[in-house]
Amino acid sequence: MKQTVLAITLAFGLGLGFGAQAQETEYALGLQYHSGEGVVQNYATAARYFEQAASLGFAPAQNFLGRYLFEGLGVPQDKVAALQYLEQAAADGDPQYIFDLAKILERDDTSVARAAQLYETATDLGHLEAAVHLGALFQEGRGVAQDLIKARTLYEGPAHQGNPRALNNLGLLYVRGTGVPQDYEKAVEFFQAAADQGLKTAMTNLGVMYENGYGVPIDEAQAAALYRAGGRGAEAVDIVPFVYDTRLKPVAQNTDALDLVQRAADAGDPVAQFQLGWVLVQNDDTSFDTFKRAARLFENGAKAGHGPSMINLAGMYLRAEGLPQDYVLAQMWVLLARSHGADVPANLGDALIQKMTPEQVNMAQSLASTFFNQD
Repeated sequence: MKQTVLAITLAFGLGLGFGAQAQETEYALGLQYHSGEGVVQNYATAARYFEQAASLGFAPAQNFLGRYLFEGLGVPQDKVAALQYLEQAAADGDPQYIFDLAKILERDDTSVARAAQLYETATDLGHLEAAVHLGALFQEGRGVAQDLIKARTLYEGPAHQGNPRALNNLGLLYVRGTGVPQDYEKAVEFFQAAADQGLKTAMTNLGVMYENGYGVPIDEAQAAALYRAGGRGAEAVDIVPFVYDTRLKPVAQNTDALDLVQRAADAGDPVAQFQLGWVLVQNDDTSFDTFKRAARLFENGAKAGHGPSMINLAGMYLRAEGLPQDYVLAQMWVLLARSHGADVPANLGDALIQKMTPEQVNMAQSLASTFFNQD
């Protein structure tokens, strides 16, 4: 996993990285640590490489570094420096960088008007998300005079190309009858199209339609399912199931098979420890002490490099099952699981990132890198 980084570093050290080549080399290393491809994801390390490329005037690196600085990811938060880098990147003329700068400026009420101008520039260059954001500003009358017809027109282009936010926003216009005649059935079509692409806000909006019978027959069960999927309601919190290692045969539920797994687990076999932990957590009424025992078994497997054990241990830290709730340690094990090639459930990673501060993300990455280098 470290060979890719080494190869790029050697190429730079051998004199292949001067001028444009130097920019691209540093930027490529930053991207690798940003994504965690072949290495443990680490924004602090990525930021160092992005800073080198940014100092050479490389717009993609300036854009990344600006976003890191604004959020405080991998580096101390510095909004003034962030805007300087984002402005430099946007001056390159790339619609994505213009859009990224506009999104930051939109957060400041005194800069919304300029954000609208930048969104319009990016929209004219074909950026779909910029059109959606500009449409929202026209819909709300922020930074521009309210114009519901223009908002609808801006949504329609991206919606026609399947943009989920544009579809959802059009649905809201038809529900409210603003800028268009009120049409619940058409709103349902738009919400459904956006929900089918995984947009949680659209799932919740569609749930409201089913709960109240707007454009569809009343269906409280369907509404409840949509609310859960969209993250609304207590029952939607932290629904992250345990995973099983699909490379292993299921443990037979008989005394002889369980005794065999127990003996192997007691002897320190990480696979057997994982299997025993899996068996322990399968009951709906699992006690705290049983969860605690399972957590120790998954931790042993995780420390031995077993990816599914890492995933289950992360989930237990997230849900506080047999362990104190700890988002940092949960995210650390998610990162390590990915670095070991394990397929981490999307809802586990999403549930964590939504709950964590930038400082917690940075700490989790630092711990994961330290653990990985000791591995």
